[in-house]
Amino acid sequence: MNRIIIKQGPIAFLKDVFLMEIVAIIFLFTISFLANYEMLFIGLSLDHYIGYHTFVLVAASLFQLIYLVALFINWYFSYFEIGEREIVRKFGILFHHKKYVSLTDIISVETYQSPIDRRINHATITLEHRDGKITKIKDIPNFEEYTDIIKQTIQNLSGNTSFPNIKTLLRQGERHDSEFKETLRFDIRKNEVNKELEKAIIKSIVGFLNAGGGTLLIGVSDDRTVVGLENDYKTLPKKNRDGFENHLTMLIKTMIGLPFTKYIKISFGEVSEKDICVVSVQNGHKPAYLKNGDKKEEFYARIGNSTQPFSMSETEEYIKTHFKR
Repeated sequence: MNRIIIKQGPIAFLKDVFLMEIVAIIFLFTISFLANYEMLFIGLSLDHYIGYHTFVLVAASLFQLIYLVALFINWYFSYFEIGEREIVRKFGILFHHKKYVSLTDIISVETYQSPIDRRINHATITLEHRDGKITKIKDIPNFEEYTDIIKQTIQNLSGNTSFPNIKTLLRQGERHDSEFKETLRFDIRKNEVNKELEKAIIKSIVGFLNAGGGTLLIGVSDDRTVVGLENDYKTLPKKNRDGFENHLTMLIKTMIGLPFTKYIKISFGEVSEKDICVVSVQNGHKPAYLKNGDKKEEFYARIGNSTQPFSMSETEEYIKTHFKR
C-alpha cells in the first residue's frame, strides 16, 4: 500500500495564530507590571540610535514575524501518514515521529464538524481505541475520502474484505442470518422520529451477536422493497452516509457496549439509486444484551427468520449451550 498523507487545512494554522496572539498579549501585559519598557529602552542606550516609539513598533513587528514564521513552519511540515498497519503523526523540518496509532486497535472511526467546519467542508476524524482512548485528527479537508481509506485499511487488517451482495440478500429474503429494516429511526406511518425503531434495529444486532452472526439491511421493507435512507438522513444533523453511520455507531456503543463494536461492520451500497446500510454482524465472544434506558438488560437471539426475546431461565440455558468455553 502506498502511504497516504493527511494534511491539516489552513484553519489549523489560523487557530494557532489566534491562540498565540492571546498568549503574547497576556505575556506582554504581565511583563509591563514588572518593568517599565521605556526605562529598559533608555537603559540599553538605544535612544541614541532610534526613537522609543519607532523601537516599540519595530520590536513588536519582529516579535510577531518570528512567531508567525515558527507557527507556519510547524504547520507546513506537520502531517499524518496512513501506513499499512498504523497512522503516524510527523512534525518539524526533520520529520520526527511524534505518535503512532495502531490501526489494529481502532474499533470506531467517526467524524465531527463544527458549524465553521461545515461552511468550509472540514472535519475532525475521531479514532476510538479498544481501550477507550481517543485520537483526533483535526481540521482535515477532503475528510470523507480519508475516512473511507482508514476504514478500508482497518477492514483489510481484520481480514473482512468481502461484503455481502445486497442483491443476493434481497433475492433470498429474510432468513436466520439476514433481516430487513425499513428505516433506522424515521417512522414513515407517523411521519416523525420514533426511538422504538432504533431499539428494534439494536435488538436485531443483539440477536445476530448471540446466534452466529448475520446481516441486517436498513432501507429495505419486509416485502424486499428498497426504500432507501433519505428519510433517516433528514432527521440527522449530518444528512448523509457518514452522519447515519455515526448515529448508528453511537446507538450500538450505548445500547450494547463498546467491546461488541469490533464484531459489527457498517457499510453502504446502492440499489435503484437509493442508499442501503449493510450491518455485518459476527458471532460475539460472550452474551450480548440490549440495555434499556431504565438500566434493564434484555437478551435476544436469532431463531429462524426472526429475533426472539428470552426469559431469564431461557437465557441462562441458552448461554450454557451456545457460549461454551
